[in-house]
Amino acid sequence: MQIDASQATLFALFCVPICIFTFYVDLKHKRISNLTVWALFAVFVAIGLVTLPFTDFLWRFAGYAIAFAYGFLMWMARQMGGGDVKFMAVAALFVHPGDIGLVIFLLIASMIGASLAVLISYHTPIKNLAPDWASWQGKDPSKTESVGKGQKFTIPMGTGLGLALSSYLVMGAVLGQ
Repeated sequence: MQIDASQATLFALFCVPICIFTFYVDLKHKRISNLTVWALFAVFVAIGLVTLPFTDFLWRFAGYAIAFAYGFLMWMARQMGGGDVKFMAVAALFVHPGDIGLVIFLLIASMIGASLAVLISYHTPIKNLAPDWASWQGKDPSKTESVGKGQKFTIPMGTGLGLALSSYLVMGAVLGQ
């Protein structure tokens, strides 16, 4: 891994709790708040300005722009929620450019794992532990502005996004340079 271990450790100390909170809230409400996204952004700015060379700090915003542009296209196609787009873009700030391939792998694995966990919970008595959670709600054709235009059962993507960012930072803290 190319990320500096001490930098990843500092990022992880603050980001992992935010990601766990995002995981919980997105499962419960199918929503990622702007406050959560701004908290992640503040962590990156505060720690990144201290631990990254300034040019590297600025170049991380290129990854932000690419992730946001991709997410925006997905949002326009109603395949991704707005909070997911913002969270993904801010999470891209934490990724060392040399680790992009690994992060894409982690992201795919995290999205599959989180999706499987939600689907297993949805189709088993586990969902009875929290019956009022929005993740267990089915189709709602009246919500045409939502992901899937209300015609599909959707999985909260914040679960996989938070898992991917947390996994990357913890791995970076252990395996980084």
